[in-house]
Amino acid sequence: MRHVESGSLAEYLGIEPGDSVLSVNGRTLRDEIDFRYLWAEPDVTLVVRKRDGREESFRIDKDPEEPLGVVFQDPLFDSMKVCRNSCVFCFIRQIPREMRKSLHVRDDDYRMSFLHGNFISLTNLSEDDWRRIEEQKVSPLRISVHTTDPRLRQVLMSNPEAARIMEHLSRLAGMGIKLHAQCVLLKGVNDGEHLLRTLRDLDSLGENMVSVGVVPAIYTRYRPSPPSPRMDPAWADEVLDMIEDYAAGALKRRGSHWVYGADELYLVSGRPLPPYEYYEDFYQYENGIGIVADWRRSLEETLEEQRRIRRSGRPDPGRDSGHTRGAVPWRRKVLAVTGEMAEDELRSAVEKLGLEKQVYVCPVKNTFFGEQVTAAGLLTGQDILSAVLRFVRGMDRKERLLVAVPDIALFDGMFLDNLRLEDLSKATGLETVAVRPTPASLLEITAWGEGSIPNAG
Repeated sequence: MRHVESGSLAEYLGIEPGDSVLSVNGRTLRDEIDFRYLWAEPDVTLVVRKRDGREESFRIDKDPEEPLGVVFQDPLFDSMKVCRNSCVFCFIRQIPREMRKSLHVRDDDYRMSFLHGNFISLTNLSEDDWRRIEEQKVSPLRISVHTTDPRLRQVLMSNPEAARIMEHLSRLAGMGIKLHAQCVLLKGVNDGEHLLRTLRDLDSLGENMVSVGVVPAIYTRYRPSPPSPRMDPAWADEVLDMIEDYAAGALKRRGSHWVYGADELYLVSGRPLPPYEYYEDFYQYENGIGIVADWRRSLEETLEEQRRIRRSGRPDPGRDSGHTRGAVPWRRKVLAVTGEMAEDELRSAVEKLGLEKQVYVCPVKNTFFGEQVTAAGLLTGQDILSAVLRFVRGMDRKERLLVAVPDIALFDGMFLDNLRLEDLSKATGLETVAVRPTPASLLEITAWGEGSIPNAG
């Protein structure tokens, strides 16, 4: 185990980080899914190997919903199932070979789809996998569909097995597995009538096909000859017309909009984004769908909290009545880093929160991957460093400036190009922290002193 939660059943039993679960009810575990499935019983016999090699056995009577309270070092206990496809739009194939090895792992593992929401293609499942999915009700699963046209999907994914997508989806739906689908859309390839057919086919699977997300294919500068034209405003608007028209019909039939377009389609087209309620349970949030609506709702909640604070007479962390040094109100100046896609939303939040004098917005152009990549989560350390140095050039270096980087740009403490936060601090001479990309974080990082930054990663 990597972590044992404080106050948990595991802590009560004396289980510690570094211990290993050997079996549950006499069955050896293949992965975390086995553990979850077997642990759901009310009477459990748990065998644990301690760090010193000793084995301990526990007989536990519990509520089926009560967790053990552990985090496994690796949820898979064995190797990852890798992708057997060669999709023409694969993002991983569009990054430099010299980037760290983990970034080149093209996982296509149904277990990671269940455990962490990864999208899978269904082209590499064995009959043992199918039996296990049915037996243990491994649900929900997220599926990269792209198109339901057998020939076109086979071409897009360069794998004959890809043609069987509707057969595989029907089989899963028949098992009662809940499904979420993704369609990566290529201009002039699987859009238009192809997209409409895909939506109709997926809709025919009934209530087990819970949601569909449509996202545009993105090409980096390392793909000089992409398989389709790059996205443009007119095309994005045309795609959204089709999606919203189908969603209106789905709402009447299903009580859900069911199909959702990526935020990027709205931002590129220039048309207004749907309100928060439109996205219902935000099924496709990790797919870049509904993030802006969620940000705007969070901003309204933060503004309402400010208003409540002012009415109560308590100090407002967004104003000069906050923390002070001596008798002089002290406000930290912040350079808020973001990708180009979120620049307007961040500037709007700064203005509405009344932080124009405390927060500078620093949009970062993605020169590493190319101009079409505008999400904050794909920013590299070197691009952030260049943008920060350009921004602060000519500023008064005596000004106490904190660089705030969205934590979604970091993976295991590193940016995609292996730079770390401390590398940025050393190169700029400015304190640099990772923060959650939320409106509330803007208030918090301007109100606190060095070393006391809430929600910093």
